[in-house]
Amino acid sequence: MKTKRLFFQTLSPSQEKVLIALAKFKFLTTPQLLNLGVMANSDNLNKQISELRFWRNPLVASVKF
Repeated sequence: MKTKRLFFQTLSPSQEKVLIALAKFKFLTTPQLLNLGVMANSDNLNKQISELRFWRNPLVASVKF
């Protein structure tokens, strides 16, 4: 019998704040997340969002227009 390996990824506190804000508002831009007080620095916020976007099963998506 083959066993499936499970790999868990952990969320940082700032990534958790991003997901909570998105659960409430659904669509948010980086400046809106900054105004909500998720993080203070846009560079760090963008890094956290990109980590959530590029997981094997992404938790966050983006819309380009």
